[in-house]
Amino acid sequence: MVYDKKKHLKNVAERARMIMERENIEAIVASSCENFYYLSGHPSTFMYTLRMSEVALAVMFRDPSRSTVIIMNEFEAAGISADLPGCELRTYPTWVDVDDPFGLRGARYEGKRPDKHQIHEMFGLLSEVLAEHGITSGKVAVELSSMRCPAVNALREAVPGLELTEAGLVLTELRARKTPWEIDQLRQSCAFAEIGIAETIKGIRTGSSAAEIADAFRLALLTHADGAPSRFHMISVGGNFAPAHIFDTRPGEPGDLIKFDVGVDVAGYGSDIARTFVLGSPSDTVKRIYGALRAGHDRLLELIEPGQPMKRAFDEAMHVIRSSGLPNYNRGHLGHSAGLSLAAEEAPFLSPSEEGVFHPGMVICLETPYYGYGIGAIMIEDMVLVTDNGCERLNKLSRDLISL
Repeated sequence: MVYDKKKHLKNVAERARMIMERENIEAIVASSCENFYYLSGHPSTFMYTLRMSEVALAVMFRDPSRSTVIIMNEFEAAGISADLPGCELRTYPTWVDVDDPFGLRGARYEGKRPDKHQIHEMFGLLSEVLAEHGITSGKVAVELSSMRCPAVNALREAVPGLELTEAGLVLTELRARKTPWEIDQLRQSCAFAEIGIAETIKGIRTGSSAAEIADAFRLALLTHADGAPSRFHMISVGGNFAPAHIFDTRPGEPGDLIKFDVGVDVAGYGSDIARTFVLGSPSDTVKRIYGALRAGHDRLLELIEPGQPMKRAFDEAMHVIRSSGLPNYNRGHLGHSAGLSLAAEEAPFLSPSEEGVFHPGMVICLETPYYGYGIGAIMIEDMVLVTDNGCERLNKLSRDLISL
């Protein structure tokens, strides 16, 4: 049976309500682009494409008889799918005039149009929605840490009787374990990223620059990966390892390292994988560094299983890397969850301070990067799915250092 998006959203709602019951939370209010999409099933163009903040809310209630409420400006709300499961729509006016000459919606806004988004109007609607559902007191989880100060103040004014608690930890716990539908998106995203790398390296020669390689990667996605868009592509050539918004045009020279750290977007879910190549033959120093990183990376793959503490995986892999030729290797984490985050990295992290353990259904990016002056960037990063008895590596490309 196909596990579709409707089943995914039902799964999310059921698990969210279990956490709300445990934490005595009446409702969760999502205001960031990723979490709004996660709870509602609708990717907001105003948030994703225009990078606007505090323009829409998704409200999920602990009571399973209550639908998730989407609060959004009427202009963008016109694009909400009529069959979005389990959702109710409430709208507020914005500066765009939305006419209804044939009475299709049966309403018309007669007031003066505002010149920008109405935060007070949006939170006023939130107050009304909560009150309609009998929530005028008690605990409501909101993404306070991701909201700007004026928005937090406006929210507190709108719901003075509520105890507002941070929703970040609740949403992190929810998103860490993926539904089958989410795993399908991430699996496809990983496959597309590898197609992009495999096609791009066919054309790399001595003299190829980071700018040319980045252009070739984007073109490879358009022509060989169903047009899936690049979420990010951090590509470096030679000693210039720093992340770049405008790519280096210096021609690659024999012995230069070429690092791909890339992600591809599929239905809002992004891969995050990395491979390193070399123009010609690698130096003995590069061989030593790569060998140490590879040994640590391979150990990480052996350690991933349900119940394994994440910090133990970090500690053991760091020990292997340091004892295999990089005694001064120093990283804050060796991996992270994969999913909706536009920043690619999202909690939980494989770090010495992480108290969590691996659970089936997690999709984790395992990474052992090295950046060195006079060397450049060396990186191996795999995406793995935690299974009932270990892990499944979603990558197919070789983890060897390949000469081009």
